[in-house]
Amino acid sequence: SYKLFPLSKLFGLPLWIADKFVDNWFRSTLVNSAIRSFKPQFVHAMELQNAGYIAAKAMVPQSTAKLIATNWGSDIFWFQQFPKHRDRLKNLLSVADYYSCECNRDVALAKSLGFQGQVMPVIPNAGGFSKELLSKQVPLLADRKVIAIKGYHGWVGRAKVALEAVEAIATELKAYRLVVYSANRGTIKLAKQIAKRTGLDISIFGKGKLSHNQVLELFASAKIYVGLSLSDGISTSLLESMAMGAIPVQTATACCDEWFTDSGVKVTEITVEGVQKAILEGLKLAENQAHSDRNREIIRTKADADDVAKIAQGFYNL
Repeated sequence: SYKLFPLSKLFGLPLWIADKFVDNWFRSTLVNSAIRSFKPQFVHAMELQNAGYIAAKAMVPQSTAKLIATNWGSDIFWFQQFPKHRDRLKNLLSVADYYSCECNRDVALAKSLGFQGQVMPVIPNAGGFSKELLSKQVPLLADRKVIAIKGYHGWVGRAKVALEAVEAIATELKAYRLVVYSANRGTIKLAKQIAKRTGLDISIFGKGKLSHNQVLELFASAKIYVGLSLSDGISTSLLESMAMGAIPVQTATACCDEWFTDSGVKVTEITVEGVQKAILEGLKLAENQAHSDRNREIIRTKADADDVAKIAQGFYNL
């Protein structure tokens, strides 16, 4: 291993702030120095808006190192709409030799921005699920009485719209326990107000309050999962919900059409009216156990952790 900056834990944040004023000059200089000294075969930028921009600026012209650019989540899908970021993305993709991402949508976007190198296999960034988890028996949909709602609202998350939709159809949801997880302050406040106004049974967990295993247990008890975002790659929560047998109600921005067709609900309109319709559609789909079984089989086929790991390891055998 190569330790780029020995005091990075102490000075990392101040350096990041200072670097914003000089177009990543400090960190790109450090990476450039490392490339010259270490002479790596590959430089792998894990995310584009920080690592990618820095790596593009740092690449040594005479170096034989190849640049792998890995797209996380919204790196291209969201940021391409901003002229400054669009120009930087074009510059990065023009010097990148390889490109990896978790959505075929983002392969097309990278090519539209000028990428002409080799596209790596499209796999989930989160790494997939163990065979043990995917073979675990989970409750039938008919025995589930929980609706799980991703509770983040801010930047691109739109949990408040989900909660407002829930309030609009409160009468139809009286038989369910609603669990809002990863909630931030505004979402927590709104969820409490809605519970008081409607009498709905709503449990709220702040961001980080549930462990990963507890989140998986939540999805295993949920009839449907609701996740709304203006932008995403593959939503990890989407894959987790499918792995544990819940019916996903997910915004189309999460490449969900690459993971399900008629065994989940693709939300194309992030409005109260659009989301309440999607929630009721999800509950209707949950009346058929075959939808849950199909979702679990999709995850076994496309997101087995061993298979994903083998593919990822092959990135460096180029």
